[in-house]
Amino acid sequence: MAQSMLMSTSVGGGRALPSLQAGRPAPYPRLALPSAYRHSRSVSVKTLALFGKSKAAPAKKENELFVGRVAMLGFAASLLGEAITGKGILAQLNLETGIPIYEAEPLLLFFILFTLLGAIGALGDRGTFVDDATGLDKAVIPPGKGFRGALGLSEGGPLFGFTKSNELFVGRLAQLGVAFSIIGEIITGKGALAQLNIETGVPINEIEPLVLFNVLFFFIAAINPGTGKFIIGEDEK
Repeated sequence: MAQSMLMSTSVGGGRALPSLQAGRPAPYPRLALPSAYRHSRSVSVKTLALFGKSKAAPAKKENELFVGRVAMLGFAASLLGEAITGKGILAQLNLETGIPIYEAEPLLLFFILFTLLGAIGALGDRGTFVDDATGLDKAVIPPGKGFRGALGLSEGGPLFGFTKSNELFVGRLAQLGVAFSIIGEIITGKGALAQLNIETGVPINEIEPLVLFNVLFFFIAAINPGTGKFIIGEDEK
């Protein structure tokens, strides 16, 4: 009986009866999604590249000059602090913040690396120094219109004959001094002045005038602007 019913459904070229086709369930996408969603166009979305291949522009000499001035102030302050407290840069940092040195080791390593790379110009060296215009009007000092004029100095402009190129050189020396004094303190546990005593054997109290001169020199060099300027050419942009 069941075989005869199955054979009767295949009559007429294998087509199923209309009653059976009506009883079949429709596919899920036809029931759930309307035709507008099925035939919608693909939307193009722009992706933002977080790690692109384009490199950042190297640092300019004006940036180096600023970092060098900060290094000069830091080195002068560290020498003055060591002369007063007898502690090096790291010990002074611990004294001021209360943070143990071993907890700040990653920051110290980054600071040393950044200072060394900045001192040798590895972070960027864009710019060419151009000095101010010279002439007899610049060389002749008008007679005493103030204290500086009475001392034979120019009334306007910087007090010393520093140019910005000289400032950049002194700033790089200050960066090297800070970096190597920190490295020496990590190795020996002594500050810059105590390391100088180890290297030369000269007691600190005998070189106090030299220490004061260095502190005063770096401090004035950091706050006194030099002459000239740095310009960036078209090939350096």
